[in-house]
Amino acid sequence: MAWLMTFILLFCLSILRISALNIFPEKFKLAERGKSVTLTCRTDKDKITWRREDTNSIVNILQSNFEKPSGRDLTLIDLQEDLTGNYTCWSDTGLEDYTYLLLDKSKEATAFKINCTAETFSCTQKIKCAWTSNEFTAFRLRNTRDNGDWVSQSVDGVFFLPHSTNSYSEESERLLITGEAVSTCCYMKTDYSFFLRDIVKPADPGISICTIENEGSDEQTIELEVKPPSTWPQPHSFFPLKHEIEYEIRHNGELKTEERESSKIKLEGSITKLRVRCRDLLLLSQWSEWSKWKNVPKRKKRGCNKENKVEANSKPCKEKKNKQKNRQKNWKRLNWA
Repeated sequence: MAWLMTFILLFCLSILRISALNIFPEKFKLAERGKSVTLTCRTDKDKITWRREDTNSIVNILQSNFEKPSGRDLTLIDLQEDLTGNYTCWSDTGLEDYTYLLLDKSKEATAFKINCTAETFSCTQKIKCAWTSNEFTAFRLRNTRDNGDWVSQSVDGVFFLPHSTNSYSEESERLLITGEAVSTCCYMKTDYSFFLRDIVKPADPGISICTIENEGSDEQTIELEVKPPSTWPQPHSFFPLKHEIEYEIRHNGELKTEERESSKIKLEGSITKLRVRCRDLLLLSQWSEWSKWKNVPKRKKRGCNKENKVEANSKPCKEKKNKQKNRQKNWKRLNWA
């Protein structure tokens, strides 16, 4: 049984050694460059042998100017990258313990910034963060202010962090996001502090064309309605949005933009397509991404569609419905005759 346990531990350590580029070791110790550090083997055995494992080799630790084993302790002098790796301690019965030693480069890091955005103030939606570096290959983040758990990257390479911010009250405490990164030799830690209101970036809104008058002419008028993102908090009157409309002029392809505070917008001129983006009206948040381009139909159109119930009950729509009913009655009468 002892040999089986030893084999399993060795197998796990070999996996750790190979995959250390992509995961955080369960046990690791940090030391700054040029400093000394002591590792301790957790065992009741008196006679211990130390080994260092990195991505290329396994080295037995002997007494030297930089590595000084003493019973269950191993002291490393003037730590540099070549002394980092997975340190294992062995007895005559097999593996006893291990510690992954990493060079702490947190004080050296200056350009490892975490970027976060939030689609809403509501705590039902998570904060979306991005953090990458060519020097490090495994990353994790946590919401330190709310004592959150460590979160790893998703398949898309982003982090989704929960938070407990109350969207109906003024923020009194900044969020604190802590990030850790490792590679086969090194470790880095950084913090990012902000108010949620400073990173709000709404999702892109929806847009529906309600009516078109004088289609194709310079006097063409389009009435449209901008719909808030589904993740935006309600009531929308309490969380108003500002909108920017971009549209293309039919005869010369010129792009024009206008900013509006109302969700119901009227545009004049011959327009072929349009799109919209939004931001918080009161806090001047970041602009959302642009919605997809929406083509303007070439025929005159009344807003009698399911997307706009108000327009569907308007006078022109009722007149159109009555005409359709009369046609159906006349058709039935003729066929009956």
